[in-house]
Formats: sequence, structure tokens, C-alpha cells
Amino acid sequence: MSKLPRPMTTSTYGDHPKLLGPDTALARVFAFFESEGHSDPAAAWQALTRTWNWSAPLTTAVPHADSPGPVARPTPGGFALSGQWCLPAYDGTGPWLVLPLAPARYSTADLFVVAAKVLPGGLTAGTGPAFRLEDVYVPAGFVTHAAGTPLGAGDAAFFWTAVAALALGTARRMTDVLAAPAAGGAADAPRRPVPSTAVAAELAAVLQDERLSLAAALHGAPSVRQGLPASVEERLAAHVGRAGNTVHHVVAAAYEHTLASTGSGGRHPLVNLIEAGSPILQQVRYATELLLPHDRTSPRKAEHGDDRRISG
Repeated sequence: MSKLPRPMTTSTYGDHPKLLGPDTALARVFAFFESEGHSDPAAAWQALTRTWNWSAPLTTAVPHADSPGPVARPTPGGFALSGQWCLPAYDGTGPWLVLPLAPARYSTADLFVVAAKVLPGGLTAGTGPAFRLEDVYVPAGFVTHAAGTPLGAGDAAFFWTAVAALALGTARRMTDVLAAPAAGGAADAPRRPVPSTAVAAELAAVLQDERLSLAAALHGAPSVRQGLPASVEERLAAHVGRAGNTVHHVVAAAYEHTLASTGSGGRHPLVNLIEAGSPILQQVRYATELLLPHDRTSPRKAEHGDDRRISG
């Protein structure tokens, strides 16, 4: 008998736990994950990626049987991945590739998504030979778990929505932290013409506008398993891309203000929160490029060709 999926559960929408996944209306997905991102970004990201293997629609390489198993060494913001793999014997690798550890370790992250361009020159799916990578950096947001229930290619909009909601919730938490009294160093901080509370309020308003815009776009939308029209899916991809840009702008502005206004007396809590939410911030930048809409139209086109990225 096949193993039943292990969907996320939540009692947010009633007294009894409800299934939350690709069968859930997207407005509910958005509301839940925005709240979870605001509450505890790191735990919310772990719960999402342990429950759903979002990398399942991508081409997965196979660890080379005659070489030591691949290893992933933790580094700041991600992992340094080394090992030898073989490409699957069919065409269509696409721009992204999943590199698993071996054997699968279900208690830890074991699937690493990399750009296909990191492969040695000339290698494509179906060519057969193994390839070796040494200390390739993989951001923490590009890592997931083989034990999670695989998402299908048609489930992309569920994952986009969850990631965008987590990112918006995380950024909202950052504005809360920015508005709170600084932890240490206040006496040494230079005088600032704009207090942190004012900056936090302005950034919170930007986030509120983005949340309302995305929530409006999702209003009345069915679950992805019920079927989203291609035009709706493409517009959602554009909304998610704009939400990601907004989040990165807010995070960068909050961090820059903190650096300018905090003295040398201690580490600001905002820095800890940015580090905790870094996998979400990394993923939201690329979510709609990793998992494309059904018609494989780049979300860049939906955004009128705007290829600008906001740093942070």
C-alpha cells in the first residue's frame, strides 16, 4: 500500500485541525502562512519543507554508485555541496537540477536545488557520464526534504502562495522588531533625524499594501488541485514576484536603518531575525522561476519585462 501524504495541519480556521496543502483554497493558504511567518519564520519554513517536497517536479540526478556519498557542509546562509552524480537518461533537464544526498536522511535536509549551469560544460540529460561538484554553494532556501510529500508540477501556485505569505509575514515581524526599543547600544547610537518607530510604520504600511493586493488577487481563487486558469496562474506569478521584491526592499531598508542607528554595544535582534528568515528570503526571490506556470511563461514577461532585483 502506498504511503499516505502527510499534509500540514492547522487549527487556525476552526476548532478542528484542517488539511492545508494543494487542496486548500489559496486565500486560506495565504492567510495561514502569513501568520506563521510573522510568528516564527524559521519553524514555519521547516514545517513547510518537511511536509512538502517542493523540488519534486524538477529533474533529479542520481548519486554515483561507485563513489563516496555526496556531502553537504553547513556554511553561512546555506551549504557547500560536494559529490558525484549521474544525470537521468532522458532529455529535458531544464534550468534547475535536484542533487540528493545518499542514502536519504529523513531527519535532515537532503535535496539540494542548483542551477543546471553549474554542471561541467557540455553535460546534458541523457549523455550518461557522471559529473563531480566541489563545494558548490546552495542557499538554505534551495534545500528541502525527500521525506516530504512530493508536490506535482500543477501544484506550483500553492508553493508560490505559501512562500510569498511566509516572506510577507517575516518582513512584518521585522517591522515589529524595528519599532521596539533597541537591545543594547542605545546610549552610543548616533542621533537620527528619523526615529525607528517612524521608519517601521512606513515600512509596515508598504507591506500592508502588498498583503492587501495579493489577498485581493487570491480572493475567490480555488485550490490548485481544483484547477487554476492559465491566465490566473500567470497573474499570480507576477503578484508573487512583486511581493518578493517588496519584501526585499523592506528588509534592506530596515537593516540599513538599524546599522545607522545602532551603536556598538550589542547585536540588534533584527539581525537574528533576518538570519532566521534567510531561507524564506532566498526562496521568494526565485520561487516562480524554480516552479514555472503551466505554460512556462516567464513571470518576467508578466511584469512587463522588468528584470530589476532589489538587493537585500
